[in-house]
Amino acid sequence: MFRNLSKKKWIGIILVVSLIALLPVSAVHAADFSHDGTVEAAEVIDDDVFLSADQCEMNGTINGNLVAACQHITINGSVSGDAFLFAETVTVGESATVEGNLFAFGADVELDGKVSGSVASAAESVLLNSHASVGRNLYFAGYQSKLEEGSTVGMDVFGGANQIIANGTVARDLSAGTNALELRGAIGRNASIELGTGSSDMNASISSQMPSYYPAALPAGIRFYEGASVGNDLTYTATENIDTEVQDYVQGTVTFKPATAESSKGHAFSRSAWSTDDFSHFRVAGAFSQMLSYYALGALAFWLAKKQIVKVKDAGKAFPGKAFGWGFLVILIGMLSIVLVPGTFILLGILVGVVSMGGLLFAWYGVIGLAIALAFALFLLVVFSLSKVVAAYVFGEWLMQDVLKTKMQNRWIDLLVGLLFYVILCAIPYFGWVVGLAASLYGTGTLFIALTHVEKKREPKILEEK
Repeated sequence: MFRNLSKKKWIGIILVVSLIALLPVSAVHAADFSHDGTVEAAEVIDDDVFLSADQCEMNGTINGNLVAACQHITINGSVSGDAFLFAETVTVGESATVEGNLFAFGADVELDGKVSGSVASAAESVLLNSHASVGRNLYFAGYQSKLEEGSTVGMDVFGGANQIIANGTVARDLSAGTNALELRGAIGRNASIELGTGSSDMNASISSQMPSYYPAALPAGIRFYEGASVGNDLTYTATENIDTEVQDYVQGTVTFKPATAESSKGHAFSRSAWSTDDFSHFRVAGAFSQMLSYYALGALAFWLAKKQIVKVKDAGKAFPGKAFGWGFLVILIGMLSIVLVPGTFILLGILVGVVSMGGLLFAWYGVIGLAIALAFALFLLVVFSLSKVVAAYVFGEWLMQDVLKTKMQNRWIDLLVGLLFYVILCAIPYFGWVVGLAASLYGTGTLFIALTHVEKKREPKILEEK
């Protein structure tokens, strides 16, 4: 039986097993792609479920993992594994339970149910309502994060936001970077805060120009109110000492670390706050935000150049080996150009200035210089970002259609699956950089082949065979 499996299928099986081994999943099932965005309350699915629609609702029971990419997502049922939710609005209702971890990315994320594992979320607004319960850790990044009174986090909170309102209960430590912090809840052990230098006027200006998901801006600074408590020590980095204002709420010692405006400028949150061993499978502090960024870039590409994206995908599948070769050549020439062109451009500019008595210097340095700078910027965007999206999309489409033989064809799901594999594999120590390099080479080469038709002599025949 095993002798009849093709090399392509063997590779797919190995990759699926690798993903399952890396994720903290209690059971292994086949994936269910048959649903149109809704799981009814009475449904019990013993599979991993993928949902994609404008309005998604999961009211039933999933004995596996849930992956949803929708415009709006509402979860009221139970998930025995992990939940990966991507949407403009994500709502996890009071009756919802997630036995594994919850990964929620969008504009507005609202949690009112129970998550036994950890929660990782990046959104304009991340809200834990009064019935929300997180069994392990909470990770967040965005404009505002708010824990309502009654919400609980069983271990630690790590995150960064323009403003943080902590009215709930954190069993252990709070480590965060922010411009404004209001505390009315309880921190079981220690609190470590890195305060930015953004002013309330600046924050108000930002929120007034943003969509409705941005809450009203808070005045900059750290403020403790009645009901607030820190079980052990408080350490804060700020430009002003407020020891006397917070000491009564801290059971241990208060440590002030002075920070200048220059050293804190632009630091809406501390990168060190993301360092933790809870998500050891990922090993990368920016894995969640990286995936969100790539997915957003892919969505923009689908919107602006749908037909071209299909051609790029077909070229990548038709010329996989050629893509790596062309990618290496394009990146090599591009990097050499970045090193050599600026010096040559300046020297030629001096010559142009002498010959034209200075008359052409503006056109040379202004117009041509700007064009060269834009070309370099586009090249770097392709190599370090767009190439990864292309590689993930082609891989995801190949895995879903050619290996798993799914009947449903959905480019959003293909991109999501490809990116899931990419960020997980990139997080493996020593192996991750190889994956990143391979994705850059393959994605860059695929784009080059598709846009230049450099393989046009063989392209029609091979694409027809495919």
